This record gives sequence, C-alpha cells and structure tokens, in this order.
Amino acid sequence: MISIRLLSILLGAASLPGAGAAAAPATAPALTPAFRVGATLGNVFSRTIAVHAPGFDDAVRRISGTAVYRVIDASPARPRLRIDYDYDGRPAGSGTVELPDGGATNCFNGQCAPNTDASGLAYNPRLWGRPPATLRVGQRWTVDIAGPWELGPAGRQTVTVVALDPASRTVTLQREGTGDGAWLGDAPTLTLSRGGHAYAMARQAGRTHWRGYTIFRDGIVLSDELVSTRPVALTSPQLGRIEATERQYILLDAMPATAAP
Repeated sequence: MISIRLLSILLGAASLPGAGAAAAPATAPALTPAFRVGATLGNVFSRTIAVHAPGFDDAVRRISGTAVYRVIDASPARPRLRIDYDYDGRPAGSGTVELPDGGATNCFNGQCAPNTDASGLAYNPRLWGRPPATLRVGQRWTVDIAGPWELGPAGRQTVTVVALDPASRTVTLQREGTGDGAWLGDAPTLTLSRGGHAYAMARQAGRTHWRGYTIFRDGIVLSDELVSTRPVALTSPQLGRIEATERQYILLDAMPATAAP
C-alpha cells in the first residue's frame, strides 16, 4: 500500500450515479465503481510494520498520509483521476492515475503495473476476485492470489459478505487468507537492536495469515482494515537462530476533500 508508485492507496467518499456515470453494471452495484467527472474523493491512510523477537527491542515503523483525487474521465473501462498526495515526512506530489482491467492494474503517469496494493481507491479483482452479479449476507467466494502482494504472499483467500444495504449500494466484506513465501518488497535481512547494539540477520518468513473488514459503496472503499501476521526465523553467525513474529496492518478511511487548484 504505501509507496509512491502505488498511489492507488487512493480512495474516498462514494460518488452517486449521475452525469458521466457508467450504465447499469453486470456486477453487483456495491462493488462496481461509479465515478462522476469532476467528483472529488479523499482518504487518510496508514501502515504499521512491527517485529518482535525475545530479548531484542521491538522494531516498529509507521507511515501515513492523505490523498485527494478528482475524476477526469469516468469511463468504466479505464477511469482516470488526478491525485494530490501527502505522505507525512515526505515531499508532497501529484500525478494521474488510471485503473484499467476493472482495477486489477494501476497506472501512474502512464506507467502501469499489477495492482498489488493491500488497499486502494476501488474494488480490486486481483485481490478480491471478480465481483459477483448479486450479493447476499453470508455469501462466500474463494480467491487464489497468484503472486506476492503488499501484505502477503501468493495464497488463498475467502471473502464473506458480512453486511449489505442494497438501497445505498453499500456492502461490508471480510477477507481472510493464508499463504507461504515472501511478500512483495520483502528484504532478505532485518536489523534488530538490544543493549544499544544493532544486529543484521538473515530472515526466513513462515506461513502468513491475514484477516480484515472492508466497506465499499458504489465500488469505492469507504473504510478498510487488514492485519497480516507471520512467524519469522532470523539467523546470524554471531547469534544463531532467533524465532520472531511480524505483524503488519493497514488502515484507510474516506475523508472530506477539496480538490487542489
């Protein structure tokens, strides 16, 4: 989720159907993005990375920020938005985001890549699966995630409809999954400290488990939280083998926003 390329950590307030909106979708309205040209969307987000190993200081890193988007093109096939983002402690920036392939691909300033962000502007079929045509409380489907992503490895995930309001096109989904292997962006080493000394160690991650809840309205994320945990084996010639645990989580919520001039 949290990298400058990723900029699909975008999201925000839901937009209602109107001029420039897509025609009636073949997928459930609650999971089908309904952009309006000129609409402004905003979100506030954070990601936390925490590693605990007995006898060492906990290693914790956090990053957070805000993003504001203005819809330039509401085409259902390739919506395009301007983004103005501000990561805390980093220079602010801006650019153009496009979401082809139903949001499975993320393009920033013309550079496209698979959308592997743990959260984002809209429903992402790469992580959530192709949206069904209808929804009901208790409904479930299984998603095979083919490769590593921001908060997990390749694995299998179950999506469950927890709550549904057809009148407002709003749905709450739970996602829960497991997988083995590296996450996207995993470093081969990790540095921990104790007694004022830092120790660099090789890392080998164990099986990951993730679970979280997300609220969508008209295919746009209103609220999202996801927690991923895994055991990690750390080794070094000096210290031998150390069993650690790692927890990462993302939080993302819509916020009122005014477009930048």
